[in-house]
Amino acid sequence: MLGRMDEATGNNELIPGGNGRNLQPTTPLEIAGQMANRIAGDTIFQRYLSEKSANTIKRHTRDLELFAEYLLDINLELEGGADFQTNPLPWRGVTWGIVEGFAQWLLHEGYAISTVNARLSTVRTYAQLAVKAGTIDQQEGMLIQSVKGYSRQGGLNVDEKRPQTRKTEVTYAYRPQDRPRSVVVTRRSTKKASPTVIDDDLAVALKEPRNQSPQAWRDALLMCLLLDHGLRASELALLKVGDINLEAGVLHFFRPKVKGSAHEWTTHKLTAITHTTAAHYINTLYPPALFPDGPLILATTRLLKNGEGGQLLGDGMNRVRLSERVAWLGKQSGVSKLSAHDCRHYCATRMARLGYGVDELMAWFGWTSASTAVRYITAVDVKERYKG
Repeated sequence: MLGRMDEATGNNELIPGGNGRNLQPTTPLEIAGQMANRIAGDTIFQRYLSEKSANTIKRHTRDLELFAEYLLDINLELEGGADFQTNPLPWRGVTWGIVEGFAQWLLHEGYAISTVNARLSTVRTYAQLAVKAGTIDQQEGMLIQSVKGYSRQGGLNVDEKRPQTRKTEVTYAYRPQDRPRSVVVTRRSTKKASPTVIDDDLAVALKEPRNQSPQAWRDALLMCLLLDHGLRASELALLKVGDINLEAGVLHFFRPKVKGSAHEWTTHKLTAITHTTAAHYINTLYPPALFPDGPLILATTRLLKNGEGGQLLGDGMNRVRLSERVAWLGKQSGVSKLSAHDCRHYCATRMARLGYGVDELMAWFGWTSASTAVRYITAVDVKERYKG
């Protein structure tokens, strides 16, 4: 016998010998199985990441950050956050059409076919984890898996037809096999070809709280740390509230990117606006129970249009969510695709203009190569840098 739908309740009724299933578990084994599914779903992302190398995780992080950028670029609000790598909740609502649109967006942005295929593969992998976690419907998950990359021949056809409108570091020509003419290809690197320009007026505006909510003060502090202190997003995500000494007016923090070097640990004297903003945020708004080892930049509840909400939570924002927040704040100020690295570039340019030398810039930004500092210094008048 087959399972049938109960018209009164809308539930599948399990008939002996049939293939229907109960929507509600009734036996101890069914209840235990449902509980095991929930527990496994909550930890499946962490288990997957535990089996991957550091380089693979880093590559996936870049891919998923770009997926979040795509969603923001098409004006989709990420209410579940942008942590697509460790949290299943942001995947809720992702469909095969969104994933297909990601592939088209990558092409429009000028990425190479091989890069498009690799990033699609990453999105499909994590979407499948989200299916197991229960945040993506199983049928939708199957449709997402059907979104394939481009074959070699298909990629050649795409390259012939799509306009090359982006300035990039590599331009080359090649003649595909069995084709009568060459194809000129211009490709961009995974980083932006040039940083988004931030002028002083915009920087001042970004460092001011947009309103008096805890969320706005949190945002102002993170922008101060990015624009005045040039922190990387990864460094910002690791900050503890105890890393700021308000009495001494300093910030002492760890740089994971240069671990093992002389710049692994760094101390910055807080700028005036950073000190003022940090003092209000820490002394007035920050939960006392989280001192001194709680994350400095805390997640918040959603800020409603009537001004309510935006309250600080106990969890910190990771690097992906920080990047997503910076992009959102930039967009509110009329700047598209603002990144933490854009803020770091602004800070370095401003300090070079003010006369800081190579050693000072290397210490402030944690650079291990003097050539990076020199590039910023040579962008200004050399006579103003070295007097006498």
